[in-house]
Amino acid sequence: MSPAQSQTFKVLFFLKTSKNKERSDFYIYIRITVNGKREDWSTQRRCERQEWDKYTGRMKGNKEETRATNSWLDTLSTRAHSCRQDLYAAGKSFEPVHIRKLMQGEELDPPRMLSEAWNYHTSQIAGLLGKDYTPGTLAKYKTVHRVLKKYIKLKHQSDDIRLDDIDYRFVRDFDYYLKTDYGVKINTAVQMVKKLRTVVKIAYEIGWVKRDPFIAYRVRHEEVHREYLSSEELHQLATRKFKRKRLIVVRDLFLFSCYTGLSYADTVKLKRADILKGEDGGLWIQTFRMKNNNRVRIPLLSPALRLVEHYKDYPRPFDEDFMLPKVSNQKANAYLKDITNLMGWTKRLTFHCARHTFATTVTLTNGVPIETVGQMLGHKSIQTTQLYARVTDTRISRDMKPLKKKYVGQELSLTDIMDE
Repeated sequence: MSPAQSQTFKVLFFLKTSKNKERSDFYIYIRITVNGKREDWSTQRRCERQEWDKYTGRMKGNKEETRATNSWLDTLSTRAHSCRQDLYAAGKSFEPVHIRKLMQGEELDPPRMLSEAWNYHTSQIAGLLGKDYTPGTLAKYKTVHRVLKKYIKLKHQSDDIRLDDIDYRFVRDFDYYLKTDYGVKINTAVQMVKKLRTVVKIAYEIGWVKRDPFIAYRVRHEEVHREYLSSEELHQLATRKFKRKRLIVVRDLFLFSCYTGLSYADTVKLKRADILKGEDGGLWIQTFRMKNNNRVRIPLLSPALRLVEHYKDYPRPFDEDFMLPKVSNQKANAYLKDITNLMGWTKRLTFHCARHTFATTVTLTNGVPIETVGQMLGHKSIQTTQLYARVTDTRISRDMKPLKKKYVGQELSLTDIMDE
């Protein structure tokens, strides 16, 4: 016996007493019963009591109006059985209310909203802080959600939007809004739209939305010139004497990042246990990136080793296990501005600049393959490393030197055309 046959199902029509006692006719109601549960609603047709046959559930007689009403009731009965079969075909458990909703063109489940999907994702990020995510990632998602709500309020006069109302045009218009009214740069807009895409993709994969509005969406990044120090500038900074202790400490943290490629967060969290002896007999850093939890292994260059040795006895009353002094990120960036001014440079010193310096000046310029650089930087994709890396004039000159020698003395047939 099929599930449809084993489940009790009944369609009944009856008259319901009107609240208006002055009327002699009554509304005809339909009742759907499934396994003892029932749902009643009006068919929007009326009938005099004496014209109703309670045994057949239809009107008596053969008048044109009677035939039209009975035909409508037959249609409703057929529709009820059809909806029941559709629900079974979909493999869903259901109750009479679900059949009513289908018959009346309502949605079986309440529409899923963007805020619901966003809160679902951010709550999981919050639960995985320190494991798969960082507080910075959570803060960025919350920021994008605030901007989205502002945009939805502006364009749709609502505090939220249904997930199935997010289409390709919504995505394009939001991208346009970010670059114009909200006033962020192209790459920032791309990152914000990507977070919307992540949330919508999750909603799509768990069945909250039936289509992916990002199928036709193409990301267009704007190429950004990423600052890095040349070999000469790196030497100038390393040998510069500063009077203030805080500038010296931040300069040394910046230099350590230049010689290891570690971000600021990864630099200040380094512990003694993160320094290990490698197979080559030298000391290596082995740690996990704060940003993506990727493992990085980096052979320590001599300048980085000297910095570690220099700060081994640095007073640290509450963080004895850390390798280097701890300075807040905000203060470190402020002191880097002071250092930049004292050096007389126009380029902006940041710890991102230090990572670029490691990728470009320290490693790639000196012949380290880009795949190796990417592993030391903790990148999952070589494309990410290519954003950091720049081929410097020094490397180009070195690579072109054998070719230049080959073409020295190359004979050419030259004709004087000046007198023609």
